[in-house]
Amino acid sequence: MTMRIRLDQMTTEQAAEVLRAARVALLPVGATEQHGPNLVTGIDWRVAEEIAHRVAGAAAPDAVVVPPLPFGLSGHHLGFPGTLHISATTFMAVVKDVAASLAKHGIEKLVFVNGHRGNENVLGVLVTELTYDLGIEAASAFWMTQAADVIAKHRKTERWGHGCEIETSVAMALDPNLVAANPQPGELIEDYGSYEDNYRPHALVTARSFASRTRNGVFGDATLASTEIGAEIVGAAVSRTAEFVRDFAARPRRATGPVGSPEVGG
Repeated sequence: MTMRIRLDQMTTEQAAEVLRAARVALLPVGATEQHGPNLVTGIDWRVAEEIAHRVAGAAAPDAVVVPPLPFGLSGHHLGFPGTLHISATTFMAVVKDVAASLAKHGIEKLVFVNGHRGNENVLGVLVTELTYDLGIEAASAFWMTQAADVIAKHRKTERWGHGCEIETSVAMALDPNLVAANPQPGELIEDYGSYEDNYRPHALVTARSFASRTRNGVFGDATLASTEIGAEIVGAAVSRTAEFVRDFAARPRRATGPVGSPEVGG
């Protein structure tokens, strides 16, 4: 019988058995937002969900997958239809409540499996607050970071990362139904102030809407995407994240007080 790794697809008796063995919960987080004419609006959370399942399978029985959070910080995409945005405060509140619930069941280690770059800053804050304020050890994995070297080998455009050749390749490898029939290249708007362009060195942190940067909501060139490229990217992200999860699960829980506090068992 296939082992269940998704918490919401178990009975409570099955959950009890899985939670006794697991040490780490994987929480897929993403967004529901426009990706122009190339990808469905749920692509970010769907990619996170698929990667989390593969990581849990590779790290079994150490990990259990929590139902995904399909909403993220997407205010910069609201200029395009289909985008849903929640605030950082809401995002953090939901995640903290989920983490606290897991801790009640004995899971005090949490890894975010992220599919949306717009969540990265708030996830950094959450990792810190969960660990030091709530005593729940946390980490965050983003497939674009874990597979950065493979992406660098295959990307063809300077401005990539949203509905582009890379993200479309990943979608093709995970679920072709996420990809539109006729992907299009980005229609970029090259209108940046001094040090505003975050694809250039020495950029400041600014707030620029996607509608001010691309006419069709896309960066890069999705016509260059392929299933083979996507499979290589996914493979690298899954294997590296799974290696971390196995190590994270095996090591003793660390004290969450001041730096230098001794490790504790558990």
